[in-house]
Amino acid sequence: MNLVRLREINLGMEVSTTGGGMVLTDEYSCSVLIMNTERKPAVVRFSGCMQMKFGYPNDEALIGHALYGNCSYGVYEVIGSNWFDTLQEQNKARFPESKWVRKRHFSFIFHESMGEFLADDVQVEAFDGGFDDMALKAMQWALARPDTCPPNLLPHQEA
Repeated sequence: MNLVRLREINLGMEVSTTGGGMVLTDEYSCSVLIMNTERKPAVVRFSGCMQMKFGYPNDEALIGHALYGNCSYGVYEVIGSNWFDTLQEQNKARFPESKWVRKRHFSFIFHESMGEFLADDVQVEAFDGGFDDMALKAMQWALARPDTCPPNLLPHQEA
């Protein structure tokens, strides 16, 4: 049995965790739009995001969570997580020979919510401008990425 532990991640800037974030996600990536501690917007990108969870628990209920009960606000990598293995096992029911490239399990704990992300990597980028401008830029970035097919947001005939 693997020992599951948390390793706090230094993103290179102090992230404000008091207000939660706005999540933008598609089949290929996930971004969390947040404010840094200087009250400036920033984008936390989880590249190659395979699956994510966002919402409950808040800080009062966090103590009841077996893994995160003693954590403070911040960004962590969950070492020894079985989340990826569980998904790969589910996939083998239909594709028994498939073997995926391992993803990493990240957790972002805010004051009123938390997010968990199964992804390749995490990075943060500060944004010069307002929060609304950043949200628009993040969505444009997701739709214009040349490295993947765009998400299928149009009816089949128009795609």
